[in-house]
Amino acid sequence: MVRERNVVPRTCAYAAPVPEFLSPAWLHDLDAAVRAEPELSALNPIEIEQVVSGVPRRGEVRYRIVVDDGGAHVSVDGERDHAADVRLTTDFATAVAIAAGKENAQTALAEGRLRLGGRIDLLVRRAPAFAALGDATAALRALTTFPSP
Repeated sequence: MVRERNVVPRTCAYAAPVPEFLSPAWLHDLDAAVRAEPELSALNPIEIEQVVSGVPRRGEVRYRIVVDDGGAHVSVDGERDHAADVRLTTDFATAVAIAAGKENAQTALAEGRLRLGGRIDLLVRRAPAFAALGDATAALRALTTFPSP
């Protein structure tokens, strides 16, 4: 019988970092994803604020997807001094379930775990253009790690 000694486990020489949902790295990658999607210009002008409470190690996370004449981009809290056009507010567990595709936003809204504020009429009028937002974030969603709430 041959015994192996001092065997070093094989590891990848390079492992790309995987962004954790709502982390600064994830928000950076979200910004890159929406900037790269020209179809989002159909939403111009709009600011959609997402507010997620109870985020582990972060508390409350706020960010906005802004679509203006310069295209789409993400801005983090503190960068804007006026109300967003539309605001989505939820807790971390619900945000994870929606972002991971385990629950749809309509169910969370109907159950009161997702709240809408601001100019809801903008969402209704521009509903077809919102598909581009889902398309823009699909690749990021596939690479995102979702920590347990």
